[in-house]
Amino acid sequence: MRHPAPTVVAVHNSGMSALAIVLSGLLAGLLSQSDGVDIFGDTSVGGVVFSSGGGGVAVAVILASGLAMLVRRRSILAGLSIAAAVVAGVTALLIPSDLAEVLAGGVLLGSAAVQACGARVRQALLIGSFLVGLLSAGAVEALQHPSIPRRYADYLTESDIGPPVVVPVLCVLVVIAVASAARVDRSDDHVPPERSIRTVGAILLISIGGLLLNMLFVQMLFRAEDGFGGSWYFGLVVVPVLFGAAALLPGRGGILVLAGTAVLLTSTTTAGVGIDVSDGIWVLGLVAITAVAVTVGAALGLRWGRPIVGFATLAVVCTTALFERPPWDNVHYAASLVIFPAAAAYLYVACTPATTTPSTCTPLTIGLAVPVAITVPMVVTYGWTAYTPLTSALHHSTWPSMELWLSTGAAVVAVVLAGVGTRVLGRRPLLN
Repeated sequence: MRHPAPTVVAVHNSGMSALAIVLSGLLAGLLSQSDGVDIFGDTSVGGVVFSSGGGGVAVAVILASGLAMLVRRRSILAGLSIAAAVVAGVTALLIPSDLAEVLAGGVLLGSAAVQACGARVRQALLIGSFLVGLLSAGAVEALQHPSIPRRYADYLTESDIGPPVVVPVLCVLVVIAVASAARVDRSDDHVPPERSIRTVGAILLISIGGLLLNMLFVQMLFRAEDGFGGSWYFGLVVVPVLFGAAALLPGRGGILVLAGTAVLLTSTTTAGVGIDVSDGIWVLGLVAITAVAVTVGAALGLRWGRPIVGFATLAVVCTTALFERPPWDNVHYAASLVIFPAAAAYLYVACTPATTTPSTCTPLTIGLAVPVAITVPMVVTYGWTAYTPLTSALHHSTWPSMELWLSTGAAVVAVVLAGVGTRVLGRRPLLN
């Protein structure tokens, strides 16, 4: 009469683990959002590396990928996740530090990836929650500090800003969920650690490549011969760097890196949506739309996943960037707000392997970290004339500018090539 009890316990254990993965992924996404990190240090190499967000993001990517590659014991993973959540909560409440937050996000992502790599459904949960956090970071910031842009926060007193709420509460929930999951499930049934030099090379190529691009961007901003202004095209170098990292990963692990590359390049073409942050209901609505879109995309990817469909959808989203004038700009806004989150989640989930291999955890982590690792745009015009109202006044033509054609075209071509690369890597053996 008592034999059903183990089934009940197993379901409870699975539910707690899934909840811990979802909460950890959501917090990791919120903490890892590179737009919320100041990429500028002083103009010296040391300043860019140690006092800017670029160096912190590079270390966070290495931390996340290293944990996913080497650590397998549940007790260690749980301890690291709890420690990262505590650090994030303390820094949010007492000593704000973008560097500490992005490092904590890296630890949470790497730990959650190992917990999720045992089943494809768990991988989909991690992908969905991480993307919701990543894409909703700006809205969450607006909820915490309504009507006060983040860039002005350093000039205000604590009483003007008010204490943050969302991140500390989420940190507490992560600690409770991870501790509960670790207490009810103490087995260590994960795949063995990886010891591939090629994987290490891919991790370093992405993280160091992103840091070097960040350093070059900052140097050009502050040392332009024609004053504080000019055009930036070196960001296009990110495409061969990421493609090289995908090819370097053993087996079919590079497929998820190509998926992350497509998501990153598409995000450079999407439009921001202006809302009244003083009215919390609009901000909550934006978060809800993002969450629903990501959930639908992840569910479709799990049930009818075809990577080529995801790449094609992202390429279409990129092309909508050319519709920058009313009334066709609404097409671009809709694609950025609804289609892009759904397509990103769909593509990531569709690219996850049907069966778990020893190299599953690290490619998942690297793929999700790609949009975080690159903190600079592909193509941009910067300087005082780059302010939107001024460019609108100076650019009378209804035809898109050369920079827009170049950035959009590069993104579309790169997304298409990433889709082709996925087909090529899909012909590799699982391990090579």
